[in-house]
Amino acid sequence: MSDRPLLRLEDWPSTESQVPEFVHTDALLAGWKDIVDAARMRQLPSLRFIGLRATSTERVDLDHARRNGIAVAPIHGYGDIGTVEFVIEHLLAHARHGGDAPSELAGRCLGLIGYGPVAQRVGQVATALGMDVLFHTPIPRRTAERTPRWAPLHEVLASSDFLSFHSPAYRHVVTYEDLRLVPPAAFVLITTLGLPMPESDFRTWQSAREGRTVMDLCAAHAVGNAVVSLRGVHVQELYAARTSESVHRAETHLIDNLAAALHSASP
Repeated sequence: MSDRPLLRLEDWPSTESQVPEFVHTDALLAGWKDIVDAARMRQLPSLRFIGLRATSTERVDLDHARRNGIAVAPIHGYGDIGTVEFVIEHLLAHARHGGDAPSELAGRCLGLIGYGPVAQRVGQVATALGMDVLFHTPIPRRTAERTPRWAPLHEVLASSDFLSFHSPAYRHVVTYEDLRLVPPAAFVLITTLGLPMPESDFRTWQSAREGRTVMDLCAAHAVGNAVVSLRGVHVQELYAARTSESVHRAETHLIDNLAAALHSASP
């Protein structure tokens, strides 16, 4: 990779207003909202490395990158602790202040859709608080302990007093017909990148139930006002994963990935 000065752009240049230095870029650092598709990569014939300040690679055309020898390096785990604390914080807050009288989490059922590192930590804390934890993944998983335990999607949805989504970014994993199984008063948390269901399905479902749904800005960043203004929807004006510690971890991992790419490219 070259020793050219850093080029920082607020917006991706169009072909009509091309920045001369841009076409010579060989390393690109992008955020979780940035789209790096094949058309954009073709504007960068010298590109050899994409460093993502994000875990998800859903907005990168990985096939094009692979065919053209472009390494893609996401970062992992930097915001897990913040997201876990956000979920637990809202479970506790709802139990204490979300009903007619303060209640306890112990003995209540928490459903987790997705069971990656964040959901696993949430499940561990919830179990320690006395909750019965069910989780669903497309492929059944055996667990050594009684709880958390895997269950079919319909069972998780129908059994949950509390429901938290931890599914892959920008992927619809439930539909309106699935959501109809959720108890009307269930408390729902969504911290995924994008809604985990079609927006129209969510609107129809939420508008007909009494329970609350809390989203962070990751889940709500692309939804319309028709969702945000629904009765029972509460958008927290923050990103669950973003803490001062997670920002430091993310930036450190991002620079470490870039330094490793520079090192591997050195003769």
